[in-house]
Formats: sequence, structure tokens, C-alpha cells
Amino acid sequence: MSELEQIKKATEEEESAPEFTRIVGLDVANSTLKIWTDELNLKYVNTIRQINDAGLVYSFKTDYQMYVYDKAVYEVGVVSASGSGGRGMSRYGSEQYKTEALIGITSCLKELPDLAEHEVLRVVTGVPSSLAKNQKIISQIKDILTGVHEVKSVTWDSVRPITFEIREVIVVPQPLGTMYDYVYDADADALNEKLLDQRAIVIDIGWGTTDIAILETARVRSTFSFDIGTSDYISDVQEDINSNMPEASIFSLAPHELDLCLLESSVVETPFGEFDLSAYVEKHIKNQAKRVYQEVMGLGLEFNKFYKIILTGGGSLLYEKYLREFFNDPRLIIQDNAVMANCRGFWLLGNY
Repeated sequence: MSELEQIKKATEEEESAPEFTRIVGLDVANSTLKIWTDELNLKYVNTIRQINDAGLVYSFKTDYQMYVYDKAVYEVGVVSASGSGGRGMSRYGSEQYKTEALIGITSCLKELPDLAEHEVLRVVTGVPSSLAKNQKIISQIKDILTGVHEVKSVTWDSVRPITFEIREVIVVPQPLGTMYDYVYDADADALNEKLLDQRAIVIDIGWGTTDIAILETARVRSTFSFDIGTSDYISDVQEDINSNMPEASIFSLAPHELDLCLLESSVVETPFGEFDLSAYVEKHIKNQAKRVYQEVMGLGLEFNKFYKIILTGGGSLLYEKYLREFFNDPRLIIQDNAVMANCRGFWLLGNY
């Protein structure tokens, strides 16, 4: 084969190669980081903690997972640690947000055998509906994520350097993910045309905000957002218990820690003993569900025109009992896998 023929063949192979080796749905949410790819999906509490083991004498754990990025060592998912979560816009341009996102992506990638190769990614992610048209925020997210990155995945017996290139970043309103998940027909491997033509509303109840998207004639025409989320429920529970049961020392538990404990049982253990918090939990779940319902109804939407009222996000599961009571509407559904629905929808959006 002549040199010219070799060049021609190489050019043809390059042109026929896919632009992306993988599509990644990424949800760097205030409470839980979620990842969805064609091979796996995962979620963990969205916290990172930088590790300095200079004074370490002994570790009881041999199953730890750490990550090295930009010469710093991190562990993720520690409920007592902090994340970039919050309602402020500044989190999206922060180094902590960037580190959270890159470590999350790394957790779903493998080290390629050929060191000259690396994954080329299209990443689809979301922001609260109120920020979805903020070009400054969208540009910040694209700028800090786009490019070639290396993160080392560290376990007890191995260190795996994982290099990947994020070639494209798509940023959409968070509830648009669930909307995609709702209209996708897995059997046909395509978007359901009938559902696309029927008006529907998605109410996404997250940790920091509640976000709304409205589908009409195959277009998402309106999005809304208000600062009510599960963090308010946890904060209200803590304040109430601190006032009426100070012996529990409830603030000794971090918000994420208390949230996870209450998902398992209303009997919670603090450093000062075990305490039955069921009365406080039920009271504030109902109060929070009522706040969400009142805010949604206060938007003045024509609910009689919606074929479906779709609840999604972790809050939809937590408040389901009372939301069904308040809405009292047979059209109301909880989206399948509500915690991951946005993230899966991001992945679908990246493919379709």
C-alpha cells in the first residue's frame, strides 16, 4: 500500500469513527450525584472530602475508594462531609462543583488498555429551571468541564489513571430529563409521538429547589422554579426537635446524615442515644408537601389541559402520600425510578 493510500485509509477511518465514544447523563444535584451511561448507572451522596493521611497510624477499612485530581486526594459520598450544594449561582463555576462532576464521570469509566486512547464524551447535565436561560451559568459549566482530564481511581490494591475528553457539554433545565424519560418508548427505541402531542407537566422536587417543566405540542414551552426542597424539610425537623427535644442534640447529625437516617427509620441515633422522631417527621413531611402543592397551584396553570401530572425527584417519593391527598387527581403519577429519572433522561437526550 502506497503512502498516499495509507493516508487516504486513515482519513476514511477517522471520518467514519464516532465523534463520541460515550454519552453521559450527569446530575450534580444538591443531595445526590447521579450518573447514567449505556453500561451502568449509579448514585451517591454528593459530598467530597479532601484527605490528608499524613498522621494516619492505622485504617480499619480495606474497601475504600478514593480519587486523585489535580494532586489532591478525595473521598466521596461521606454523609458528614459537605458538597457544593446550595441555591446560589456561584456553585456552578466553583472548583468544588468541577471536582464533583469529574470524579462522578470517572466513577463510570474504565482505564483503556491502550494509553494512547481515551474516552471522548458528550455530557448532558441540568440546572434548576430558573437558571436554564442564564447564559453566564451555562457558559461556566461548559468551560470548566470541556477538555481533557485525568483522574486517578484509587483502591486498596490499585491505582488506575483514567483520562477522558469531554468534547461537548449540553445544559438543560433539570425536569427536562424526566420529560425525556417519560416520552421515551423503550420497546420502539424512540420517542413516543402520542405522548409528545399531549400536554404534560413535570414537578421535580429536589434537595434545594422544586422545578417545573411543561410539555406542549412536542415542545417544552415553560419552566418554573422555586426555592422549596427537601433541605427545608430537614431544616424544619432539626429546628423543631432542637426546641422541643434538646436532649437529642439533633444538630450533631449533618443534614444529609439525618436525611438518610430518616429514610430508614424514624428512630434515630445521635451521640446522646436513640430518639423516636416520628411525630416530627410526619408533621413536617405534610407541611412540606402542602408548601409544594400551594406553590404549584399558585402559578395559575390550566391544570384541566394536562394529560399527566408527573412527579419526580427524591421529594416526590418522600411526600407522595400527602401530594396525592392534596392534588386528589387520577392524572398524577410518580415517574418510574424517580430519583434517577432526570439523569436517565439526560442520557436519552444525548442520544436522541
